[in-house]
Amino acid sequence: MDYEEISIQDAYRLQNAGGLVLVCTKAVGEAEGYDLAPVAWCCPLDYSPQSRFICVLDTSHRTFEDLRASGEFILALPSYAQKRLVEQCGSVSGRDADKYARFEIPSFRGEKVDALIPYGVAGWVECKVSGIHVEGTSGVVYGDALAAKAAKDFWEMRLHYVTEGIWFRPWGGALGVKKGLKP
Repeated sequence: MDYEEISIQDAYRLQNAGGLVLVCTKAVGEAEGYDLAPVAWCCPLDYSPQSRFICVLDTSHRTFEDLRASGEFILALPSYAQKRLVEQCGSVSGRDADKYARFEIPSFRGEKVDALIPYGVAGWVECKVSGIHVEGTSGVVYGDALAAKAAKDFWEMRLHYVTEGIWFRPWGGALGVKKGLKP
């Protein structure tokens, strides 16, 4: 078997499962409104007595500030049909635009967390912040699940992101890798 060299900067790609989430928040205080940001670095931490998650966010982003101030957030699992929405939401800061209005995102409120969930997601988990660890410009956010819902076939609907230009989704139990995936 032939192996090729991977730079230490790109070594994370070997483990990045890429199960993309949209972190949905509500601002507290003067900067009212809702925000959402695509995040590829999110994974389970525990499952008992409840599911717990870890997300890594840039501490300079509005989404991080929102969840830190409010103590809650929603992990929405975008479907492959929402690839364009993910790209749009990642192209503009929540400080500069109301993403829900700008991109005309139809949405509904969470049941336990006051944040907006885009229609058409494969599922979502409403979370309470249980801890935050800041390392440089990265905020590691720990969230405890409060409620969760998903489509019956959510796993097959999921959109995964590896790195710029490389997206994939599960197809029939196997992974199909597509550059520039179009639904």
